[in-house]
Formats: sequence, C-alpha cells, structure tokens
Amino acid sequence: PLARGFDEALASAGHAPLTRVAARVLQVNLGKRCNQACHHCHVDAGPDRTEVMPDGVVEAVLALLEATAVPTLDITGGAPELHPRFRDLVRRARA
Repeated sequence: PLARGFDEALASAGHAPLTRVAARVLQVNLGKRCNQACHHCHVDAGPDRTEVMPDGVVEAVLALLEATAVPTLDITGGAPELHPRFRDLVRRARA
C-alpha cells in the first residue's frame, strides 16, 4: 500500500486538481514494419515484422480528425512511410 493517494500527492506538489484540456495531438502508430532492425528500437520493429494498422482503423483515424478540432496528427511506427496507406493518410489528414 502507498503512503498516500495520487490526489494527495498532487495536492502536496501544488498540482491539484487535475483538469483536462482539449487534445492538441493525435498520435497513431501505423505498425511494426520497418526496413531496418535497430537493437534500440522501442517498438521492436523490423523487416520481418508484418503488423500494420488495418484499413478500418486508418478510416477511423481520418473520421476522428474530421469530426474534431485536433490540429496535429503525429504518425509513428516502425517506418510509417512503408504502410500501404501512408500517402493517402497524410493527404487526407492535411485536407
């Protein structure tokens, strides 16, 4: 058990209460496919990885951007530009 709760720790540090603000960045990971195999990679991406974001999720990301005022899309992954929908995602997100 902790000596004090999260809210109490925030208050003692002068950070309470927490309040939410509007989201300014939507970060999406397009997958683990990458053309390199770096030992330091925090997502364990590489040329043998096949996991990529499915089309339905790409469409959901675009729908969310269209329906909200989130100004920035941060695209990440192994090598996001290797995703088959990368250019389409960027083009439509910019629109």
